[in-house]
Amino acid sequence: MTQLPIPVHVGTEPPQHWDDTEARQREFGEDAAPWLQRQRRPTIAKAIFDWAALGFEPRWVGFDTADCAVALQPSVYSGQGADEFNRFRQGAESRSETALAISTIGDLEDKPRGALFPHDDSVSIGQSYTRVSSRPIGKGARVRAAEDLGDADGQLALRMLSSNPAPRWRRLSLIGATLESYEGRVQHPAEGTLLPILETELGEPVVAAWISPDGVERRYVVPVETPWPLLLQWLQEKGLPEFVPNAMRRARRQLGTDQTLMTRRERDVRTALAELETDYVSRRRALERDLEEAQTMASTVREGLLYGTGKQLVAAVRTVLESAGIEVVDLDDELGGTKNADLLCTYAACVRLIEVKGVSGNAPERAYQDLVRHLREWEKLPGVTPVVGGALILGHQLRVAPQERSRQPYGRPEFLAAQTEPVVTTLDLFNAWREEDTEEVRRLLFVSATEEKAQPLTGDAQPVPTARQEDTEAGWRRWLRRG
Repeated sequence: MTQLPIPVHVGTEPPQHWDDTEARQREFGEDAAPWLQRQRRPTIAKAIFDWAALGFEPRWVGFDTADCAVALQPSVYSGQGADEFNRFRQGAESRSETALAISTIGDLEDKPRGALFPHDDSVSIGQSYTRVSSRPIGKGARVRAAEDLGDADGQLALRMLSSNPAPRWRRLSLIGATLESYEGRVQHPAEGTLLPILETELGEPVVAAWISPDGVERRYVVPVETPWPLLLQWLQEKGLPEFVPNAMRRARRQLGTDQTLMTRRERDVRTALAELETDYVSRRRALERDLEEAQTMASTVREGLLYGTGKQLVAAVRTVLESAGIEVVDLDDELGGTKNADLLCTYAACVRLIEVKGVSGNAPERAYQDLVRHLREWEKLPGVTPVVGGALILGHQLRVAPQERSRQPYGRPEFLAAQTEPVVTTLDLFNAWREEDTEEVRRLLFVSATEEKAQPLTGDAQPVPTARQEDTEAGWRRWLRRG
């Protein structure tokens, strides 16, 4: 059966009007009248897609719109599409159909805004004192599908999330109107309901559907950067079949999609497909929440290990070591100041002093010398736990990207020959932590430089302390009580 094009109202003059306007702008140049210079062809009137190939018949300003199935970028201004939009709405209401509309919002030129006018654009709603206003949010903002979306709205959310490049997101809100009259200023509250389809992590809608108080109009508000072919394909495949099914029947598009005419197998497959799409949206939302939680938990440690110094680096190192099952004591807190090394770490009855340093340039040898000095002075402190050695955790070249830093902090042969305690870079510690390799984290600290070459620590092996285990544990308990 021959399919008919679906009539849609487009709230602007036809492309021929804009061809003539642009020709006059080129002809007169700077001598053109100001109103002529300000004219800009709307995106929807550009010859960037084939209406017929998409299955639609555009009805521009000046055309009859009573039988249109949807209104695209409708206008509320007299002589510029207001009459055509009202006629479209009346036609939908007379047929007991939803007056489906799509409006774009935002400023493509991204003009600067003053403090008194923080909104970059707004969409006026006809027959109402209501506007949908937009306010840009930062670049790179993450958005997600709202919960409990229907089939069509869920598909719109999915397609917009997959759009490349992504549009610039703006948070939407409903605002009323303030009118001046002889009786003074009259404030009209916003009317209707704004249903989120895509929202920010704070629950702010960036794509939404406005439902009129009488339930007749359902208007989608999307970013101005959204491609119109994406919206038209969604209308034909999902939007119109769900909200204006009679329009699809009039265009003879529903012989294969009308459920009252489907075979059992068609219904089963269609149901399975709808469930798959719903499950995808739900799983994506859950995974986005999991990713957000994982990034929040990891960001502090990642920032501290890769770029931190002082207390920030010490705190990140402590978090990593404790995640590997190592007991950690902050010596600055226990000793009341920087009297020795930074951390005292215990694993399998083996106790080590840990010096933590972060420097912007190359690794200084004095950082290792500080560790040796702390080990020598540790034995002189009263009532402390015996240690089997120490380790230097060193973050160096912090002004260089982590991937470009030297993997070996020290290179002088005489210094390397005299080194007896392990030196661990924060990059090595970070790589073990990001892979959740707790065995590698423990191996980095509890195997000395010479032992690491001769006897690498396996999964079942334990570090061998130089002091007797029972003496070490008893001294550790006494030291904690004293602390």
